[in-house]
Amino acid sequence: MLQFFRTYDPFRLLTVLLFLLALRLPLLLNVFFTDVPLLSPILDFMLIGERVADGNAIYKEVFAGIAPFSAWFYAGLDLLFGRSTFGYALVGTGLLFVQAIIFNTLLLRRDFLLDRGYVPAMLYVFFGSISFDYLNISPVLLSLTFLLLVLREIFTLTENTHDQTLFTIGFYLGIATLFHLPSSIFLFWVSVGLGVFRSTSFRQHLLVLFGFAFPILLLSLYFFWNESLIDFVVQYINSISFAPKFYLSIQDFIIILAFPILFLVLSILNMFSGRSLTNYQSYCRQMMIFWLVASSFSLLLCKYWLPFQFAFFLPPLAFFGTYYLFSIQRKWISELLFLSVLGGIALQLWATRTTIFYPLDYTKAIVEKPSGFDLKNEKIWVFGENHSYYIDNKPVTPYLDWKLTQNRIEELDNYQALLLFYNQIEKDKPHFIIDNEKQLPPLFERIPLLSEKYSTKDSLIYELKE
Repeated sequence: MLQFFRTYDPFRLLTVLLFLLALRLPLLLNVFFTDVPLLSPILDFMLIGERVADGNAIYKEVFAGIAPFSAWFYAGLDLLFGRSTFGYALVGTGLLFVQAIIFNTLLLRRDFLLDRGYVPAMLYVFFGSISFDYLNISPVLLSLTFLLLVLREIFTLTENTHDQTLFTIGFYLGIATLFHLPSSIFLFWVSVGLGVFRSTSFRQHLLVLFGFAFPILLLSLYFFWNESLIDFVVQYINSISFAPKFYLSIQDFIIILAFPILFLVLSILNMFSGRSLTNYQSYCRQMMIFWLVASSFSLLLCKYWLPFQFAFFLPPLAFFGTYYLFSIQRKWISELLFLSVLGGIALQLWATRTTIFYPLDYTKAIVEKPSGFDLKNEKIWVFGENHSYYIDNKPVTPYLDWKLTQNRIEELDNYQALLLFYNQIEKDKPHFIIDNEKQLPPLFERIPLLSEKYSTKDSLIYELKE
């Protein structure tokens, strides 16, 4: 099979797509007919997209710690698919295939590999499917699309590079950052690539920086004219955290990531101990090593950890893995290794949804409707981080992110802030308020008009009076 993908034939990209669909089809059908469990971050993306799609301005009428382009992207998904797990999985699969094409093309364009073919694309789509949570479309995956475009420009740099190319590198990086703020770490990766491995002037570094800042400044101007610049800055920064939430145990992460990490380490060691490289190949290798470093630091800024947050490691895996497979002299060994990699990933993807080999504990990540809670198609507002109450119900009020909600409540010390808060609640009039954090009684004391509108029997669910 390896020999088949070592042949340069554009129609063989269809074979890559067929393999990707065959790999994911059982889970895609499961999502469509019986639903793969909904993950907490994915539900949050759906809720944000739904609110924005209903005409509420992000950051001004929807408080959420998310990058702006991702919020608008999820709003588009909501208009197309509604709150559909299958739609998210379908778009995620399509985007992964597009990224594989981009990555494969940039390696072929400069003849980095000895053989022209589609092995990088195959490794990319398979390693992009190591667990069932990779089926979903995430800000990390959206951002990675533009980081691949940055990589394409970096790999084609020459000593006589035009200023337009340097601006484009920064611009793509700025767009990636507006999808996923931790992507900004790759600005240092670009600086290292230009400063250490290329003779680049200070003016050219500034040009990259200007390209990076340009889309961010334009968007800041947009929010300024919409009187939400401060909200944009605060909530955008809230999309990162130095204390991420772990949805899986360290042991579960090790089990899921052990095989890709082992393959990556073997591939890197092989590349450093193998035959001599040309200057260009050595430059590409060094850039991919620094890509790994940048990806590792970006993880430290993520608000939570799930396996799909490691998507930034896909390009190095495919890059070093392809070279490793091509460098093996005995064809039967390389063929066997290639089949083992593909088979092992397919088996692991299936194993993440079963408990046959090892019971991976996704309990913290999976959202299930609370027992005894039978409200459906109601306008509700949830106090707390448990958004499972929103399943089958419509979120109202701007306050989706609990941390941001807490910050806003703590600011209710002056009349103007109190009036704004009351008007925002009064605009949507939630039929039910779920108070998991026992924060409503003190809030009602500060806003008696709000207290008069709601009644409760158990101090958990407050219902709007008729």
